[in-house]
Amino acid sequence: MTMPEVVLEEQGLRDGLQTVRTIIPTEKKLEWIRRLVNAGLRRIQVASFVHPRLVPQMADAEALFECLDKQPGVVYSALVLNQKGVERAINAGVQHLAISLSASDTHSQRNTRMTLEEAKADFRHNVRLARAQGIRVRGGIQCAFGCRYEGAIPAERVWDLIKHHLDAGADEIALADSTGMAHPVQVRHIVERALELCGSVPLALHLHNTENKGLANLFAAYEAGVRQFDTAFGGLGGCPFIPGATGNIATEDTVHFFHQMGVETGIDLEKVAAISHEVASLTDAVLSGALYKLPSRLSVS
Repeated sequence: MTMPEVVLEEQGLRDGLQTVRTIIPTEKKLEWIRRLVNAGLRRIQVASFVHPRLVPQMADAEALFECLDKQPGVVYSALVLNQKGVERAINAGVQHLAISLSASDTHSQRNTRMTLEEAKADFRHNVRLARAQGIRVRGGIQCAFGCRYEGAIPAERVWDLIKHHLDAGADEIALADSTGMAHPVQVRHIVERALELCGSVPLALHLHNTENKGLANLFAAYEAGVRQFDTAFGGLGGCPFIPGATGNIATEDTVHFFHQMGVETGIDLEKVAAISHEVASLTDAVLSGALYKLPSRLSVS
């Protein structure tokens, strides 16, 4: 098997389904996870440990991790936003956590009811709690490229938060264009410095396609040196607490994009696209991805 040159983390089960009104049965989610692994995905964000009243689709987070057929070499992660979420994840046996805060004070308060300064202190506490249990932590920075409430986010604030996350003990860093406001020149500027700060610590980008610039931003980051990206089947996703937020860049579109350039992902486009078709047929969700809709994707050039 050819080793992938870039790593894609599938976020459809978490970021994608959290926006879907139709509650997907746990067994169907487990089936999709098995199929994603079979398609070549080696990083899958399974769920978030958040209050089920706020995000009903994530109410079965514990059940998912209890029933997972874990395969060697696959990272099954979860998102948490507070100590309660960390404690639930620990009890569920999660081995990889995404712990995030927002670079926007307004978004932080709407999303977690904490100011940015409160969220920074909470982040440090939660990282210590997770790492004490041997859990690897991916430190996320939401709204790193702009906020619908506050507008532009200073690059210096993002870089300071990267330093904060590294000092707190994060094993990885992820910058999220939660609002889809980023543009390629901005991405390159922020990412080049971020890579210097991270050194040997992996840096990932979580890109949304709200303004149809997702793949352009991905290419700018790739040229700058980023080799890990978050995607979601069919382009599903979006934060419930961001006005107008839409989906992630689509997994199958991203795979096709890289493969056309001769960059190996290790992922079978057809197998992921089949899941996107099923998601579209089972839910009322609008999927923004392009490739899964084409009648013959393998012949696309």
